[in-house]
Amino acid sequence: MPLVRQDPATPTIARDAVRMRNRLQRFFEEPFGFDLPMPLLDERRIERLVWTPAVEATETAAEYVITAELPGISQEDVEVAMSDGMLTLRGSKLEERKEGGAKDKKGKDAESLPERTYHLWERTYGEFERNFRFPADVNEAKVTAEFANGILTVRVPKMEIEAPKVRTVPIAKK
Repeated sequence: MPLVRQDPATPTIARDAVRMRNRLQRFFEEPFGFDLPMPLLDERRIERLVWTPAVEATETAAEYVITAELPGISQEDVEVAMSDGMLTLRGSKLEERKEGGAKDKKGKDAESLPERTYHLWERTYGEFERNFRFPADVNEAKVTAEFANGILTVRVPKMEIEAPKVRTVPIAKK
């Protein structure tokens, strides 16, 4: 694989989508002579779609379990919210950069890193939000979340439905 200088500020998917948009525009502009607006491939929209954690959603008789892979994210950068049967996972994955004169999270001077030339840029950063609506009534007051080793596990218990009591109805004789 040849090493090519890449702009680290633009995620890989965004760069590829912009290249594809540019090629499509050139394809339609050259032979047909008109501009092809591509609002669906807007760079700002692509930036918002780039970072989405992988998620598994499972169900048992008693609960739903949502597991999200969040490598490189601290627990403080993740929020779990539940409202009206909708679970929302949101957070951000910050780029690990130290600039000269910059401060780290604790307010201390960050180490200055030498100028870098990026030859490969596959890691993605940014904010994410995932929403999950549940098909049955859930007990929102008992939702729990755990975060360990970059894995977020959210347990959403189902409402406890009491089995209907069977009552024998006496049959009257006439």
